Amino acid sequence: MNTVKTMTHEEQERLRSALIASGAIEASELPAGTCFVTRSEGSVVTAYRSGRVLFQGQDSEQQVRLAEEILAYTGPATKGLEFPIVGGDESGKGDLFGPLVVAAFAVRDEAERREAVRAGARDCKLMTDTEVHAVATRLGSIGRSKIRVLMPHEYNSQYARLHNVNILLNEVYAELLLELAAASRAHTVILDKYGARARTLWKNPQSFSFVVETHAERYPEVAAASVLARAAFLDGLERTARDSGVGRLPKGASQEAQAFMRHLASDKGKDVLRSVAKVNFAPVKACLESLF
Repeated sequence: MNTVKTMTHEEQERLRSALIASGAIEASELPAGTCFVTRSEGSVVTAYRSGRVLFQGQDSEQQVRLAEEILAYTGPATKGLEFPIVGGDESGKGDLFGPLVVAAFAVRDEAERREAVRAGARDCKLMTDTEVHAVATRLGSIGRSKIRVLMPHEYNSQYARLHNVNILLNEVYAELLLELAAASRAHTVILDKYGARARTLWKNPQSFSFVVETHAERYPEVAAASVLARAAFLDGLERTARDSGVGRLPKGASQEAQAFMRHLASDKGKDVLRSVAKVNFAPVKACLESLF
């Protein structure tokens, strides 16, 4: 199956960087009229100087989605947003096991933003765990960033105080984003919308413009924050398993994860859940109550 997209030179360059970051191999010899050719398992992407980009192969759907994400992106310049820009995102909110992580990433100008894009900053949901770690490492030498990791014990303690995960996120975001906005002298702060409360993050007016949008990962700053948050979550999940003497802990909140949780509680006792899982999740509550 062949798919064709039309992209500007800049969009093609963003696509090339994203493809390479996801493990594609770039051809060293190019046919006449092409900008780049990349190959990955099951797909070939060819970008032409005319602006056409050809996607070939039975497994090219992910590459097409990357291109569509880039084409859908609207830069801050068209929305009147000013540099420096800080983006924020979180990871682990929907996972039974492991920490809740909040990350913020700042760029000073358009050049630094392009560096982040070339490093592979994009929605982490389109990336494998290996890609997330590789891109997070590259982002470490670009811009500024701050990360807050709430391991299960701390998360459960904070949730017991607030009884609402979005209020907890508000507290963490307010502190983290203000710190990075001050350090980077940000004119704009962009946050991926995680609930109705996100728009009321601060009670007092701030010196920067505050933007809250769904699917804000189209902004490179938010995309970079999503990658950093995901990498920290994966590391935290591994540390949670190691510290608790468990070989591994599954991601997400699937039926498989819930079955693993019940087996773990039966094997090690209910108290282990307080150190590895988010106890406000309904399946965790039910598991704890059934073990009394």
